[in-house]
Amino acid sequence: MNSKKSLPLYSILLTLVLFTFQHLSTLPPVALEIDVSENQFSAERAFETLKVLLKENQPHPVGSPLNKRIKERLIQELKKLEIEYEVQKTWACATRFSTCAEVENLIAIIPGEEELPFLALMAHYDSVPMAPGAGDDGAGVVAILEAARVLKLHAPYKHPIMILLTDAEEVGLIGAEAFFNQHPLAKKVGIVLNVEGSGTSGGSMVFRTSDKNELLLNSLSHNHDDPYGFSLSREIFKRMPNDTDFSVAERANIPGMDFAFVGERNHYHTPNDNVENLDIRAIQHHGENILNASRNLLSADWSEMGEANVYLGTSYGFWSQWKSSYSPYILIFSFLLIMTSIFRSTLDLKNTLLAILLSPLTFITTVLFCFLSFYSLSYFSGNIVSWPGIDWPYRLLLVGSSCLGLIMGSAVSKRYSEDHEMIYGVWIFWSLLALLVTIFLPDAANLFLLPLLFASLIILISTFLEDRHKLVFLLSTLIVALPSTLGLVFALEQSQGYKLVIAVLPFAGLYAMLISPFLLSLNMKNAFLIVGLPTLITFFAGSNLNLYTEERPQHINIHFFENLDVQSSYLHLSGNYKNLAATDPEPLIEPLKSFVDVVSKKDLISFAPEYQFRYWSESKSSGWKGPSISNLGVSQKNSIKVNLKSNRSASRIILLLPQESKLNSFEIGSVERKPSLSNNGYFKGYYVIYLNGIYDKEIDIKLNFEVYKKGIEGYLIDVSTELPKHLTGLYEKRSGIFSPVHRGDQATLIKKIKL
Repeated sequence: MNSKKSLPLYSILLTLVLFTFQHLSTLPPVALEIDVSENQFSAERAFETLKVLLKENQPHPVGSPLNKRIKERLIQELKKLEIEYEVQKTWACATRFSTCAEVENLIAIIPGEEELPFLALMAHYDSVPMAPGAGDDGAGVVAILEAARVLKLHAPYKHPIMILLTDAEEVGLIGAEAFFNQHPLAKKVGIVLNVEGSGTSGGSMVFRTSDKNELLLNSLSHNHDDPYGFSLSREIFKRMPNDTDFSVAERANIPGMDFAFVGERNHYHTPNDNVENLDIRAIQHHGENILNASRNLLSADWSEMGEANVYLGTSYGFWSQWKSSYSPYILIFSFLLIMTSIFRSTLDLKNTLLAILLSPLTFITTVLFCFLSFYSLSYFSGNIVSWPGIDWPYRLLLVGSSCLGLIMGSAVSKRYSEDHEMIYGVWIFWSLLALLVTIFLPDAANLFLLPLLFASLIILISTFLEDRHKLVFLLSTLIVALPSTLGLVFALEQSQGYKLVIAVLPFAGLYAMLISPFLLSLNMKNAFLIVGLPTLITFFAGSNLNLYTEERPQHINIHFFENLDVQSSYLHLSGNYKNLAATDPEPLIEPLKSFVDVVSKKDLISFAPEYQFRYWSESKSSGWKGPSISNLGVSQKNSIKVNLKSNRSASRIILLLPQESKLNSFEIGSVERKPSLSNNGYFKGYYVIYLNGIYDKEIDIKLNFEVYKKGIEGYLIDVSTELPKHLTGLYEKRSGIFSPVHRGDQATLIKKIKL
């Protein structure tokens, strides 16, 4: 068999084998049973604890009665472990917004041998209003409790251990803010390991670390079979609005690591984030990460955290890391190896330069063809669903359209270049990409540099081989490159969904570029037909199959607005993508569609008449009494005290004061802070104060103005997740293939006030 003609077959088979091996290596470890050694972390033991904590399997946001019951159950678990604890009950506010809550953090201590900084194991026990919170963050809580049980067996260690279970994470990291800004023990914390969940399955990945992370990463990878993560996620997280409690520790200059799993993210912040759907292997992986890192850190010297490292723990189960400062030298060394190979080869320099210019073509055609396929799917079916009920057509369309783009790019390239020249071309172009990434995205540099280093060595060795063996040998350049490219495609697809498929495509395009030189001997017409027909079938399947199922429902919130001053009430349906006046990317489907006006636009809230909504209808009055405000008098010049109360036990109160009021700050509990001035959305032009977890509380708050003038007009709003009784029919219709998400259903009562 002619090796050159067989090269496409070899490359495809190698890709399939490597991808399978890579995928299997990223799966979480097997969950250990209850009866394993007490010195081992058992996900089954942790899961039994979780079932006790979340036995109602209902949401438990901050301040709710269930949240308080779960806190008491956590206290009982700490008592079982014979670990001393305290409850930190205090008012605190978020850093990014003027969002406040009265929190109840649990702080438990396992003493150390010496008076040294604490190793803090942190997770939050509250949930969003619409999710039972099994994955986010019940799994993290019980993983810490089980890890603490194992650690305590051999205590004391050199360093003391702190178990920090925070409250009100979901409304702005407020519990963490309360601890790190108010509690005296916060100054004694030396390292934080935070444990989170953003789905109900998947491997526990270290997706974020502090800047100086060498000691931390060494503690994780030493004597650990299953570390997982890549420093690219740190670069991504810097550019996302998402946050975890770890962000608060970082702002307090406390080093640490942030762990999370992201599988089945369609369950995130929905009723499907429940005990039944949780994959306990994710708990096992959480626990093994925490336990291994803790054991190593508790006996280590923390005086020097080491330099900033990049890391990659997704290459066939192997962990790699190096100092970020080494990246430029690795880049230069690899490039010199490639240039040496060029001078040793018999390649035509002009043709090699042309190959460099052609090398990004396959990347471009792959990304473009795939993007256009999903854009067309959106056009013909009416939408692209983030996580469709039946996802195999979407996944196959992703694969098929990527392959079609690869074939098209390769077909053009083979007209102007030979395979040897293209191999050099793509890796020189890869070097240029590596240079840009090293400069602008340094935490992602290893994704490019590790494959480049390996490939440059392979290319140099190939110059010593006979021509008939070179191409087959050069196939091995794909081995290290696959985990950093194709290996990330499905991981990102699972975590980001198909509305953000654009985030996946560059990695598919990069692998297409690397494999393209080995496909030049293909009969491109036949290959296009062979791949094109099943891709077309999956396209039509994706356009016509049910978009949602009970396992993967459409995320729809029912939002009731009542303007108490004018006695008008409205209903609005919204989802992940707020259905406002702009063209909606996720149209409403039956039977909910019949409940609302899907064509016209309407302003539903009195304080923002320019804010237009779609999917609305008029509604009956709730019959509820609105929130009340009592002026407690001028406490000092330009300051007044007011008392706020929800008269229907709503979970949230919002105070709006216009920008013209010149509100300087507000005080609640022992906290004083500046209010947020909203520049967009509902509250544009208003100072906004959010008070969460209110229910039956009466709240005293002091308002400090630049100049207080009696008669300042504003709005008082209370928000509950309980809907008026007359919406029962709609609520029932929303069951099945519909589900609330994030803050979920809301009944909002709006009242005009004067101060």
